[in-house]
Formats: sequence, structure tokens, C-alpha cells
Amino acid sequence: MPFLAVLLILVGLFFGIGGLFDLFVGTLKLVFYVIAILFLGGGIMMLLRKIRN
Repeated sequence: MPFLAVLLILVGLFFGIGGLFDLFVGTLKLVFYVIAILFLGGGIMMLLRKIRN
């Protein structure tokens, strides 16, 4: 029985760490998307200002 308990704990930890890692990667992707959108928005605004002037 202890072997089974240890196995279950290890599997649980593995999936838990996998889930956390996935969440971390997802957060990083979201941050990169936000930065990209900010840069694109800033560049487009600068271009529009140059065209207007």
C-alpha cells in the first residue's frame, strides 16, 4: 500500500508541476502579446501623427 500512495503522490506532483509550468508559459505569452500590441499601437500612432503633420 505505501508504494501505491507514493506513486499517487508522485503522479500528482508531476501533473501539478506541469500545470504550473503551463500557467507560467501562458502568462509569459500573454505578456509578450501585450508588449507587441503596445509597440504596434505606438508605432501606428507615431506614423499617423507624421502623416497628419
